[in-house]
Parts: sequence; structure tokens; C-alpha cells
Amino acid sequence: MEKISLKAFWEKMEKKIAGYSADELRSILRAMAEETLPQQRQAFLGKLKPQKEIADVAQRLIGQDDLLSDIDDFVEELDAAIESADPDDYRDDYYNEYSDDEDSVGPYEELIAPLTVLFERIGAAFDHGNFSLAREAYKKLFEATEHQDDYGRGVTLADLPDVDTGETRARYLRTVYETTSLARRPKALLDLIQSAPLRFGSRLKIDDIVQISSKPLPDEDAFFKGWITFLGKQSGADVDEWLREAVRLSQGTPGLAELARTEGVKRPRAYLDWFTALEKEGKRREILIETQKALQTLSTKLPIRAAVADHLCAAATKLKESQALREGRWEAFMVKPTLSRLLDLRDSVSPDAQQRLMSDATSHLKNYLAHPPRRDNAWSFEIGDDVEAPAVVGNSELAHAYSLTGNWQEVHQLAANEGSLGWSNRENAQGLAVPFFLILLSGKTLGELPPSLLQLWQWGLQTSLGHWGFDKSENTLTKRVESAYKEKIPSISLSNGEQNDLMTWCLETAMKRMTAIVKDQHRGSYDKAAVVIAACAETLRLRGADEQAETVLSETRNRFPRHRAFLAELDTATQSAKSKRR
Repeated sequence: MEKISLKAFWEKMEKKIAGYSADELRSILRAMAEETLPQQRQAFLGKLKPQKEIADVAQRLIGQDDLLSDIDDFVEELDAAIESADPDDYRDDYYNEYSDDEDSVGPYEELIAPLTVLFERIGAAFDHGNFSLAREAYKKLFEATEHQDDYGRGVTLADLPDVDTGETRARYLRTVYETTSLARRPKALLDLIQSAPLRFGSRLKIDDIVQISSKPLPDEDAFFKGWITFLGKQSGADVDEWLREAVRLSQGTPGLAELARTEGVKRPRAYLDWFTALEKEGKRREILIETQKALQTLSTKLPIRAAVADHLCAAATKLKESQALREGRWEAFMVKPTLSRLLDLRDSVSPDAQQRLMSDATSHLKNYLAHPPRRDNAWSFEIGDDVEAPAVVGNSELAHAYSLTGNWQEVHQLAANEGSLGWSNRENAQGLAVPFFLILLSGKTLGELPPSLLQLWQWGLQTSLGHWGFDKSENTLTKRVESAYKEKIPSISLSNGEQNDLMTWCLETAMKRMTAIVKDQHRGSYDKAAVVIAACAETLRLRGADEQAETVLSETRNRFPRHRAFLAELDTATQSAKSKRR
């Protein structure tokens, strides 16, 4: 269930209450009372008091007068535990007592409960408007969570299952806002957000301090004006994100448009924020126009152009602007020539135009790999995406591109110089090339492949794509690639001489791989060695060369007669083929 902010919670609750009559509210309270457990009834009755009386009781219960001294006592207890931790005994204590629980805080386990209570008391002080006390208390407690022993252990917010880390950090930030003068707020907030204790977890946003209270943000308009001016003089990916957020919150879509137009070259993500806002407003025609302008403005080498082009393509698809869609797909592929974008490009044109477009795209990919861009935008990963980082592509993408254009000669050239081992490395093109060639030689479609050849093909796809079926997006790409091959393979024709040469190469490559695996006793890969030999035998039979297929299997068994584990794998692979033939 999606988490709702405190502000939204109060607003929705007040709206609901306002819509009920007094009798309806009584019925709601009675229903809640009926659901109350016997041991909680007294507490339930204690809550049925006017707000001021409840606040007075809460003031006493949370012990605001003693909060700071209680925190000091806790810090002393924590430091004493850290100081008394014996380096010689700690290792044994940890591995013996806490090794079964990877989330354990070891000898500091007993401090979790009192620390949780302290954070709850500070939260209560915050909720009752005592921001000065809450700020000082949070400062002390957050600093305490930085205390560590020689093994880097202590107690942090992450160790407190009953404390909401995000809301606690937001409350602390809000106390600084509430207790700092308007002129000094920007620097005070930035210093705190960038401090070590608050950098843990997802990046805080100014909207977090808006949503953490049902009360309006004091001096909101004036603050945002000063905040934007202040951030404009700072640098860094996080600062850029906070500035764009401030513009969005205070000025809306028009403000984002102005920011993109005036500072888009310096802050290219402003374009993405603007286009996202326009999408929410359904302004697709405006997106189509402005994304095209943005692509004319931004450097042709910036990877973020692909994300801009994605917005263009989304709008073009809705507007049924096929030419704009093709241009957008090409722009995205130019800066990020990944396999998924190659397929996007392929799908943007009619079947008659695919061959030429794919050939052009393959040439670009080859040039991209020959002159790879510098990866000097690694900081973009700090904010949870890679839109400003160059694409990570290699021989696997190039092998697929060649295959899907029917250029098997280039696939062969890529694979010919690779090693017989290392097919699990997606840069080794042999793992894809061998099953691809065997499929071409078999004369079968992907839906008709015999078991070992099918297994070899699936392994080749999984490795070359870097996918093993654990992610939905990975499965989607695998299905798209398979669909493209199903369309392309029937159109690839080979002369008799080419077929014989390819079959010879596949057999030699398979034998080298099998020998390298079995001779060096890579037992974990015996099944792979068996499957590649069995797949070659299956292909020979489909080509009417039954005798040669039997010779391949016999020579394999005779070469390693004492390697029973391998021979068992080979029997399994060949028996499955026999069963299917029957």
C-alpha cells in the first residue's frame, strides 16, 4: 500500500470529518470502540478528551522538561558501551551470538528500545509545536547515531524498525526551518541536508518538510525565492535537483519552462522536469514541439538526449506522428545505442525499410564501440538513474545487430577470435554465434528447435543480454529479441559452400570448448560441454547427416572415456533428443 504523507493524511481526515454529522461521528467512534481489545479500552477512553487537555497530558507523558537530559544519559550509556567493547572479545561475541541475524546490531541490541522511545518523544514535541526543543533533541540524537566502535558498529536509524526514517529526518529538517530566520534558512537547510546523519537513505527534498506537518510552511513564498537564488550559486547534482524541485513547487510548469529555456544547457534535467509536467497536463503537441527544440539546443554528445527523445517519442506515438517517432528513435539510439533502443528503431519503420535502417544503426554502433565516450557523469548514479551516463554496450550488442541484419559474416568474424571458455562473459560472441549459426543450418524455426539446440540458444540469449529472468523488464527484452529473430532468420539464405564452412566451424568450435572444459575438469560446466556437442549432432541429423552426427558423439565419448560425470551429461543431452524424435 502506498505511503501517505502526514499533511495529506490530516487533510483527508479533516475533509472526511467535515462531511459527517454528529450522529455519524458517534457511530464511527462506537465502531472503533467495539474493535478495541479489552486491555486497550482504558487507553481508548483516555483519548476521548478535548485537544487542549490531551496536549497537556501528552506534555507530561513525553516528559519534555527532561527530554534533553534523558538524551544525554542515553549518549553516556552508548559511549560507555562503545568504550567497553573489547576488540579481542568482540569478534567471537559477534560471530557466536549474532551471526544468525545479519541485521543484528550486536552488543548494542539493548539500546534499540530506549533509542526508539527517545525518537518518539522528540516526535511528540514536534507535533505539539515545540520546535526549539525538538531541534536541539534531534541534533543530539542524530549525532549519537554517528558514534561507532572500532568495528564500525553502533545504533543508527536503520536499526530501529519502529521508527520511520524518512519522516524522522523530515521532522528534524522542519525544526531547523521553523527556528531559523528567513535570511539564514537557505544555508542552514543545505548544511543540514548535506550533513552525514541526514544523507543516509533517499535524498531529502524540501517537499518533505512541507508534507511532514498539517500546518502551512511559514514564509513559504519568500523562502522559495531566497532558496532558488541561494541554490543557483551552488554546484552539484543534489543542488541541481533541489533547485528544480523548488521551481516546480513554487512556480509550476511555467517556471520549469522558463528554467529549461534559460538554463537548460547548464541544467539539462530541467527539460525532463518540464516535459514530465506537460505530460501530466496532457499537452502532447507542446511536448512534440519543445522536445525537438531541446534536441537542437543540447550537445549531440550528451546521453540525456536519449531521455529527451523518449518524451518526444511518447508524444509522437499518442499523436500518431510516425515521422517524428522515427526521428526520436534515431536521436535516442545515437547517444545510447543499446539493444532495446535498436529494437525500438527497428519497430518504428515498415518491414521494407528495416534492413537499411538496421544497417545504418549497426554501423553507428560499431563506430560508437570504436570510439567510446568518456564516462565522466558517474555522479548521475547518485540520484538513482543513469540518464546522464553513457550507454554500457559491447560485442554482444554488436553481434545481435549484425545477426538481425543478416550479416552473419561479421558475426563470424566477431566470434572467430574469441576463446573456447568464457561463454558466460557477454563480451564473448561465440556463445551467441554458435547457436545462431546452428539454427540457420538446421532449417528450423525457433519454435521447432530440438532440445539441446534450444537450450544452447536460450543460454546464448541470456548471457548476451545479461538477463536471467529475474526482472520483468529483462523478460520483456528477451521476448522482443526472440520475436525479431523469428522474423529475420527465415530471410537469411546461405549457399551450400557457406553452409558447409559454417558447419565445420561450429563443430571445431564446439569440440574446442568441450575439450577445454572436460580436460581441465571444470565440473560445473560439464552440462554446457555436453549440450554444445549434442546441439551440433542434432543439427547434423536435421541436415540429413546422421552418420556424421554419430561420429561426432562417438569421438567425444572416446576422447574422454573415464570422465563419467561428463559422459552422464552427454547421455542426458542426447537421450532428450532421442525422446523428442520418437
